[in-house]
Amino acid sequence: MKKLVVFTIALTVMLLPVLASGQAAQPPKIGYIDLQKVMLESEKGKAAKKNLTDEVEKLKKNLNQKQEEIQKLKDTLEKQSATITPEARAEREKQYQAKLKDYQRMATDFEAELRQKDVDASTKILKDLEEIVKKLGETDKFTLIFEKTQSGVLFGSQSADITDKIIALYNESYRKAAPAKK
Repeated sequence: MKKLVVFTIALTVMLLPVLASGQAAQPPKIGYIDLQKVMLESEKGKAAKKNLTDEVEKLKKNLNQKQEEIQKLKDTLEKQSATITPEARAEREKQYQAKLKDYQRMATDFEAELRQKDVDASTKILKDLEEIVKKLGETDKFTLIFEKTQSGVLFGSQSADITDKIIALYNESYRKAAPAKK
């Protein structure tokens, strides 16, 4: 019996630090980010969107010029169809069809180019954000940080939403990286 008491006391003394550390452990700190909001509201996201919008306008202008040129060619063809020879008509229709194909190909190429530029800009922003989120996670001692939509977060307390903090940190890093305007 004496051995059992000594053994129990020894075991308790050995397990006391383990039990104490378990009670003192911090609860997990979890946060989430709405990346869509970061893309729309951060300075770099807004700049990327503006660049893309400017590019779209420039490409639309090019496409509109080509479209007007094709329409003029079609109108001319329709007006002159009764007065020109069948050979000349066939040649003009061939020119019209070639220009129409060029226009359609150009529109498809522009669309693909814009999509690629959007993907490139988004990828760059996400790569930058990954570093910022990692630093914030380490400094604020987060256990987990989720992306709001991709992780399937159906509910999250507003106190766990760190999106605005990420936007502020991202804007700060963007300003530091941007050359000073004179």
